[in-house]
Amino acid sequence: MIKCAGSFLAILLSAGWAFAACPPPEQVDVYPTGDVLPENLLRIYAYYPRTMMVDQGHTHIRLLDEAGTPMSDVFLANRENLWSPNRQRLTMIFDPGRVKTGLKAHDRLGRALVVGRTYTVEVSGAALDADGCPLGADTRHRFTVAPADNDPPDPARWTLNMPKSGSTQPLIVDLGSAHDHLSLAFRLRVRGPDGTALPGSIALGKNEASWQFTPRTPWAFARHELAIEDSLEDLAGNRPGGLFDRPVGTVAEPWKHRLPFVPEP
Repeated sequence: MIKCAGSFLAILLSAGWAFAACPPPEQVDVYPTGDVLPENLLRIYAYYPRTMMVDQGHTHIRLLDEAGTPMSDVFLANRENLWSPNRQRLTMIFDPGRVKTGLKAHDRLGRALVVGRTYTVEVSGAALDADGCPLGADTRHRFTVAPADNDPPDPARWTLNMPKSGSTQPLIVDLGSAHDHLSLAFRLRVRGPDGTALPGSIALGKNEASWQFTPRTPWAFARHELAIEDSLEDLAGNRPGGLFDRPVGTVAEPWKHRLPFVPEP
């Protein structure tokens, strides 16, 4: 049997068949990136370096307690729509029934995270990409838990660091606290003097607590606006219109706001 298998392989190679080798070991990027996160954290994101198999990614992400023991009943059951379209970002949502107070799951189990304790997000290197190749390297992100964040985003308290007109210096916005990185990517826009969104690039600061926008063309010495959508969220899912952990049956107030600014002369 072994001799036949070897002969068959030799025939394939002599006929010009090639076998693709798996890439070298790679790790993933985990968000939020901070090492101190709130007790009512709502989401964890894993960014994979390759397109992944949809039906097995979540089985390779675990939350470990201080003893290194995997925790159960922490995340919502994974579904395909928790993957990004390119299957390189997987969103893990903490069970909202445990995060929000006043619900049966919260009253029975409490929140998964306990203030003062340290946890580890572990992504196994055994996770397979779309070609069946493993990542080959484990990723671990440790963090300590701070008290629950019950302070919704308040753009009125943000600090805008002005760029100079005639330059392409970035507008840097100090948010005062960590925010959901996807919200920062899609829920903030800079509008020019004519009211249209300016083309440019976005970057996030340390722990996702600051946001910066670099325009494609130089700033005009004129009035601009930073437009903020009401769906902007912090790490706990709080929005400018209200808390994620609001009483059952209530809704957040619709909220839209624009911060005007003029680049320095």
